[in-house]
Amino acid sequence: MSQAIKGTILCLHGYAQNGPTFSVKASGIRKALKKIGYHTVFVQGSLKIQKADLPFEVPPSENAEDEFDYRGWWQPLGDYDIQPALDAVRKHYKEHGPFVGIMGFSQGAGLAAVVCSKYAEIVGQPKASKELKFAIFYAGFKLKPQKYQKYYENKIKLPTLHIFGELDTVVSPDRAEALVESCENATVLKHPGGHFVPNTKDLIRKEIAWVENVLSESNKEKLDSNKDEEKELEELSEEIGKMGVA
Repeated sequence: MSQAIKGTILCLHGYAQNGPTFSVKASGIRKALKKIGYHTVFVQGSLKIQKADLPFEVPPSENAEDEFDYRGWWQPLGDYDIQPALDAVRKHYKEHGPFVGIMGFSQGAGLAAVVCSKYAEIVGQPKASKELKFAIFYAGFKLKPQKYQKYYENKIKLPTLHIFGELDTVVSPDRAEALVESCENATVLKHPGGHFVPNTKDLIRKEIAWVENVLSESNKEKLDSNKDEEKELEELSEEIGKMGVA
């Protein structure tokens, strides 16, 4: 008998990756989340990257079918535009949402943070913010261009988990810390590696414990809120009853 799905998590890959490769590289946390009832959706970046634009050399392939589908969310050069990426997130929300969480790596984590800052507005659903409970950022960073600082004017209130490598030479510690400081309820986990999604059992255990704790607290708050509403209704009913007595 298959386990009931408790919620869906949107997963945003890094630059020069794609949905399927992120799914493989994040296999540890993906499988662990599945065990506790959460479905992960690894979507494709809105930008198709040409070989000439890649930051690394790619050997020529004799078979066209072997060509890798390199994707990103924007070209990280000059005055880049993230609107196509935000439009893509809205599209993925309509196709796969609602989402209980967002998980991103590198550029995908940078995008995820922007999305979390104005979630309901970006996905086009006024009540969507109540659905989203957490975000996990692997090697995440804060966007530098001045025009995007509006997304950080108010701290992200959503519980966020920031995971980055102490030997990461792509996203420096100060860039990672800048994103941490932009989040009101941030938790940091470091690993002794570089720019990748770690799959060690100990770290995955900590990630899952964090997710379960966040969701448990969220459910508790919801129950408390429901109890308060029930109490208010009871008091209102009593007042109405007294008014009816001559």
